[in-house]
Amino acid sequence: MMNKKTTFYLVFVTLLALLLNLGLALYFLDFDYFLKLFSLDTGWFISLVIFLAIVGASISFIFSEMIARFMLGVTLIKQPSTYLEKWLFTSVQRQSRQLGIMMPKIGVFYASDLNAFTTGWGERHAMFAVSSGLLESLDQDELEAVIGHELAHIENGDMVSLSIAQGIVVCLTELPARFFGWLIDGLIFRQRSQGGIAYLSVYWFCMLLMGLFPHFIVMWFSRQREYSADKTSALINGGEKMISALQRLSDTKQHPLFLKQITAFGLTTVVLEGLVGNMGSIKTIFSSHPPLNKRIHFIRENVID
Repeated sequence: MMNKKTTFYLVFVTLLALLLNLGLALYFLDFDYFLKLFSLDTGWFISLVIFLAIVGASISFIFSEMIARFMLGVTLIKQPSTYLEKWLFTSVQRQSRQLGIMMPKIGVFYASDLNAFTTGWGERHAMFAVSSGLLESLDQDELEAVIGHELAHIENGDMVSLSIAQGIVVCLTELPARFFGWLIDGLIFRQRSQGGIAYLSVYWFCMLLMGLFPHFIVMWFSRQREYSADKTSALINGGEKMISALQRLSDTKQHPLFLKQITAFGLTTVVLEGLVGNMGSIKTIFSSHPPLNKRIHFIRENVID
């Protein structure tokens, strides 16, 4: 069942951190001078920020499934026909029953990436989707562990909490950052692509200026929910199955994320990863998922031992 208090607290703290981050940035930039220059009231500006946050959260919450299906080309399996589809239905049905949740819609998207995710409005309107690459690469024990992990997100209401919080952050950080980057690149430097030095400089400056604190909070929460989902799956499927699935992912050359983050406007919120590169723990604190070796260690410490 969705934890409404958790969702409220996450959204509240995220918005508070965003306003604090933005307020400090505007203070040091003496932004009040520019507001007065255009005869704009500070209260009006704060109201606009809150309004945009509500719009971003609403879009992310309402259209999350539609965005995911459109971006990845997810095909819903309404009537399983192949052996693998029938097995997938049986496993999702069994684990949904074990977790005490309604069985979500099941979809498959064709991609070589080893990927799976859940999205939707909540337990009664959830969708679980898995890539063809994951179905082909993992054995049934490992797939069961992945399914249990994703269904645990539905049980905990994680997809709702993170969708709303990320919608707020994307609307008030990524979109303005991209807009100003395109504006500077296109109007001043006449660049036709978003890869110019002006675009990147303006984009990262805006991201640091507006979104450092809220992104840190949302990513920290996301990492804790990953540990929780791993533990739930390990408890109902067996710790060794969960560890085997994580080890299989760690053996690939892909980015070590279990889920593809689908957020408002189809943008991701793994902020600063591209900036910090492979700088170890610095990169980790801005990642939505813990390192796979830490997740494996967590399962061994909390489930198997």
